[in-house]
Amino acid sequence: MAKKTLSYADALRILGGDDPTLLGFGEAVGGGTLGALGVPDVLGLQSLLVRCGHAAVTGIREKITGVSRWDRTERVAAADLILRITALFEALDELLDRPECPLALKDLRITGDEQYALLTDVLRDAERAAPALPPSSDGVEHAPPYRRSAQVLRRFLRGLEAWDRLDETGRARLDETLEELPDLARRRHVESYRKLAADVPEFGVWANLAAHEDTRGRVEEVRVGLAGMADLLERMTAPGTARRLTELERLYRAVLDKPVLDTDETPDGVVLPPVREAYLDLGGLLRVADADARPSADTWWEGAARHDNLQPLLVSLLTRRECHFRPVVLLGHPGAGKSQLTRMLAARLPSGDFLPLRVELRSVQADAPIHTQIDEGLSATLHTRVSWRDLADQAEGALPVVILDGLDELLQATGADRSDYLEQVQRFQEHQADLGRPVAVIVTSRTVVAERTRFPLGTPVIRLEPFTDAQITCMLRIWNRANAAALAARGLRPLEPETLLDYRELAEQPLLLFMLLVFDADGNALQRDAAALGRAELYERLLTSFAEREVRKHHSHLGGAELARAVEDELRRLEVVATAMFVRHRQWVSADELDADLAALFPDAAVRPEQAGLGGRTGPAHQVLGRFFFVHEARAVRREEHRSVYEFLHATFGEYLVARAVVNELSDLVADRAHAARRRVPVPPDTGRFHALTSFAALAGRAAVVEFAADLLAARTREARERAEYRSLLVEMFRAAPYPRTGSAVDYRPYEATIARRLAAHTANLVTLLVLVADEVDLAELFPDSGQPWLPWRETAGTWRALPGDEWFGFMDTVRLRHLGHWEEDGTPRALLRRERREPVNVGECTGFELRVNATGRLDITDPYTLTVDYEGTTSRLLRSLGLRMQGWSARLVLMLGPYLKHVDSDLGTWVTADRAVRIAGRTPEHVTVDHWDFPSSWTTISHLLDLRLGWPGTDEDWDNRLLSYLRLLDLARTSHPRLDVPQVVALREAVEDLHLLRLRPSPPDRPSPYNELRSVLALYLQRVHSVAGSPRVTASLRLVLDALRPYLEEAEEYDQNYDRILGLAAANDGPSDSDHLPEHLPHLPQDTPGGFTGNSL
Repeated sequence: MAKKTLSYADALRILGGDDPTLLGFGEAVGGGTLGALGVPDVLGLQSLLVRCGHAAVTGIREKITGVSRWDRTERVAAADLILRITALFEALDELLDRPECPLALKDLRITGDEQYALLTDVLRDAERAAPALPPSSDGVEHAPPYRRSAQVLRRFLRGLEAWDRLDETGRARLDETLEELPDLARRRHVESYRKLAADVPEFGVWANLAAHEDTRGRVEEVRVGLAGMADLLERMTAPGTARRLTELERLYRAVLDKPVLDTDETPDGVVLPPVREAYLDLGGLLRVADADARPSADTWWEGAARHDNLQPLLVSLLTRRECHFRPVVLLGHPGAGKSQLTRMLAARLPSGDFLPLRVELRSVQADAPIHTQIDEGLSATLHTRVSWRDLADQAEGALPVVILDGLDELLQATGADRSDYLEQVQRFQEHQADLGRPVAVIVTSRTVVAERTRFPLGTPVIRLEPFTDAQITCMLRIWNRANAAALAARGLRPLEPETLLDYRELAEQPLLLFMLLVFDADGNALQRDAAALGRAELYERLLTSFAEREVRKHHSHLGGAELARAVEDELRRLEVVATAMFVRHRQWVSADELDADLAALFPDAAVRPEQAGLGGRTGPAHQVLGRFFFVHEARAVRREEHRSVYEFLHATFGEYLVARAVVNELSDLVADRAHAARRRVPVPPDTGRFHALTSFAALAGRAAVVEFAADLLAARTREARERAEYRSLLVEMFRAAPYPRTGSAVDYRPYEATIARRLAAHTANLVTLLVLVADEVDLAELFPDSGQPWLPWRETAGTWRALPGDEWFGFMDTVRLRHLGHWEEDGTPRALLRRERREPVNVGECTGFELRVNATGRLDITDPYTLTVDYEGTTSRLLRSLGLRMQGWSARLVLMLGPYLKHVDSDLGTWVTADRAVRIAGRTPEHVTVDHWDFPSSWTTISHLLDLRLGWPGTDEDWDNRLLSYLRLLDLARTSHPRLDVPQVVALREAVEDLHLLRLRPSPPDRPSPYNELRSVLALYLQRVHSVAGSPRVTASLRLVLDALRPYLEEAEEYDQNYDRILGLAAANDGPSDSDHLPEHLPHLPQDTPGGFTGNSL
C-alpha cells in the first residue's frame, strides 16, 4: 500500500537499506525516542541529521537503477525530502555560525523531549510542504515551505533558555539573521539538485536545469515533435525493464508519420507535413487547484506561472509521486492542441518505464466507472476486448499513464452530471495505490466546460496557451519547406511571416493556423490584396474557399451560377449553425437542436437520398458539419446512444456567420421592398425570417457580431441612396415591431421565449442595425405619430434592461442617445440616436431631458453640458444607461450632484474594496497598525466625503465611523504608497476643521483621544504619500490645506520635510489626475484661528 505523503522516517527507511544507523535514526524520529540517542544540544542533533541525510543519498544512482517506475519514483521522492530537510539544517548551522549572530548551535542545549518537539514540528511542516509541482530553474517554489519551517524554528528558539538570556539588541539581531534562512536553505537545496543531477535525471528536470541550460543560448529555438520529452524520459528509463506491448505501441507511434492535419480539404498538390516534423511543442500556464479554483475563468489564471515549453513540466509531473494520487488536468480551447498533445504523449513515452493508455472519452459510456471507461477505450483502439490491468501486468513495472481525452465531450454531448468526475479519478488512483499499482492520470477538457466539474485540492492544472510569434514563424518555415516545390510549380509565392502575423487572431491557434496556410496555398489567397483585406472580407474568403472546395469535391460537374449557388447554400447551412448557437446564448449546439433549426430555417439543407453514398443516410446536422474541419464535433455515448455537440474552433467564425445571416436577410428585404414598390399592387415583404433571426438574442451581446455587421453593411451601402433604403426599412420595421405579426411562413422557436423578451431583442437589434447605417436618428422619426416621442421610447427601452446582462451592456456600448437643447429656456429639445464612438460622455447629453421637468425660467444649478467624464468607468455607464432609458429621477439625482462632479471627482459609484483594516494604537505613525478583521469590505469615495462634510460625531461610534472614512479616503486601508488627488485634498480640508473642533472638545476618559487618533492618521498619510495629481489647481489648493494643517501636526516628525516633498511632487506634474475634472478652485480656508477655522465655519 502506497502512502499519500512520505515522512522523513519513511524516506530513511526507503533509502537506508540495511544501514543500522539510518534505520535506527529513522525509528527514533518516527517513534519519539530521540532521547535514547544521547544528543545533548541542537548542534549534535543537526550534525546527526545532516550526516544521516548525506549517507541516505550516497549511491543514489545504484539505488534507483533496475527497479520499477514506481519504486524509482518513490526513492527519488525520498531523496528529495531528505535533501530538503538537510538543506534547512545546514543553512541554520551556517547562519548561527556567523560572528555577528548572538547564538550558536552549541549554545542551544535541549532535552530529549525538546529534540522530539523540534524535529516533529519542523519535519511535519517540511513533509506537508512537499511540492506537488516542479520548481522553476531558480527554485522559487521552494521558498514558501522554507519560510514556514523558519517560523517553526524561530518559535522554538524563543522558548529556550538561551533566548531569555539575550537582550533586546541580541534578539533583534537573531531575528534578522533568521530572516535569511528560507533563501539560504533554498540555495542549498538547489545546489544539492545540481550535484546529483547527473546521477538522478529527475532532479535536473524538476529544477528545470536541463531546459534552462539547453535554452540559455538558444532562447528563440522552438522544439518539435516532443522529441525532448522522449530524450529526457529515456535517460530515466531503468535498463532491463522494457517490455513492449507491440500493438498498442505501434498504433501510438504511427501518429508520428501521419499528416499533421487529418483532412482532405486541401488544394491539389498541397503537402501536409508529418506530425513528427510539424508538431510544435506547446506552452501553457500552470496552477494548483485550491478551494476557490475556477479554471474556466481568466481571472483565476492571473499571475500563473507560464511555461513556454511544456516538455520539462510534463516530465516532472509524471516523475513526481504526488501526481500518482491526483490527476493532471490539461485545459484548452477548441483547436488549441489538447488531443494532439495526448497523442504525442502516447507516442513518445518510453515503453520500458511507462505504459501510456489513451482513452477517447467520446467512445466510452459516459456513466461508466473510470476503470470500465479505460477498458472500453482500449478495446475501441485495439478492436478487441482487453483489460487495462492485463496490459499493465504484461508491462512488468512500467508506470501506467492513463490519458482520458475529452472530458468536455463526455459532459457536453450527453448532458450527464459528472461534476465529481475528477474526484472519481482521484479515488481510482488512490485505490490503485492501495493495491500497490500506482497510476498517473492526465485528463483533458475544453476550458469553458471546466466549470462543470469539481477540482480536487492540489490538482495540477495546465492551460494551453496560444502560439507565440516565434512558434507561428517556425510552423510557417516547416510549411514552406514542405510545399516549396508545389508552390513553385503553380507559380505561387511562399507565405511571409509578416503577412501571417497580421491575422494573429487565427494564427495563434494550431488548427486555425493550418486553415490559413491551406487557404493561402490555394492561389496565394491570403497574400492577394493583403493590405486591403478587411476582417469581414477575410472570413468571407476563408469560408467561401473551403465551401467551394467541398462542393467541387462532391459535385465536380457544377460550374458558373450553379457552382455559386451550391457554395452559397453551404454557407447558408453554416449560418444556421451559427444562429442556432447564438440565439441559445451558447458557443455550441447539439445535433438534435441543429436538426430542428435546419428544418425551420433551411428545410432543404440535407442532401438528397441519392447523394447519401455507401455510408447510408445521416442526420442533417452531421451532413452540414461533418465536412468542415474548422467545426469541432464533441461526441459521447450514453446508454448505447451516440450524441453529438458542435462548436466552431474559433468563436469569431460563428460571430461572422451570424452577422452574415442577419445582413443578408436584411439586404434581401431591401431588394424585395424595392421590387414590391414597382408592382401594380404593392405587397409588403415577408419579414418573418428576419424577425425569427433577430428576436431571440441581441446582436450587441457580442461586440464582434456588431463589428462584422458594420463592415458588411458598409460594403452594401456605399451610396447615399442605398443607406437611405436600409434606413427607411429599419425605421418601418421598428414602428411595426410592437404590433401582432401575421402571415409569416417561418415558424422558428429554438426555445420558449416570452413575447416581451422577443420584442426586446428584436427592437434592440433594429436600433443596432439602424445606427450602423445612419449617422444620427431623431426619436421623432421613430415615433412620428407621438407628440412626445420620449414616452413610447421609454416604454421600449425599459424592455431592453430585462435582456441578459451581456446583451444589455453590449447594447449600451453600441448605441448612445444624446439629449440636446434642454439648458436654454428657449432651446429646441432633441433626442438623437447614434452609434457609440467611445468618446467622453457629456453629462448634460445624458440627463438634459430632466432639466425642464417642473422647472421654469433660468436654471441656477451647475450646467451639466459643461461637464464630461471619461468613457471608461462606472459613472460613464451610469450616465449612458439613464440617458438611453430616460430615467427621470436618476437623472435628477445626477443633476443635483453637479457640484461634486465639477469640483471633486467624476466617479459617482465605483466600489472600492480592501481586505484589511487599519487600527490606531497611539499618537504617532508608528502606532498605526494593519489588522485583518471581517474583510474584505467595500465603500465609495462620494459616500465617505459626504459623510465627513455633512455628519458630526455625537457618539464614540460616530467618531469611529468618521475615522474609518479618513482611513479609507486617504487609502491607508489598501496601500502603503497612497496617491494624493482631489478627493484626498477635500478630506484633508475636512480634517483641518475636525482637528480644530476636537481640540476644543474634552477627551473621553475611557478611550483614546479622537484628536490624537486623527493626528496619527494624517501624519502617517503625509509620510507615505507617493504621488500627487499633476494640476496647478490641485497644487494651489494643496498648499492652503497643508498650511492649515501645520499648527496641528508641526510637532510630528518630519512634517516640514513631508510638506516640501508633497508640494514638490505636485509641482513636478507627477501624472494625470485620477479625477476626470479637477475643481476650478477649492474654497479658501479661513485663517482667523491657529487651526485655520472660526467657530462658526461649519
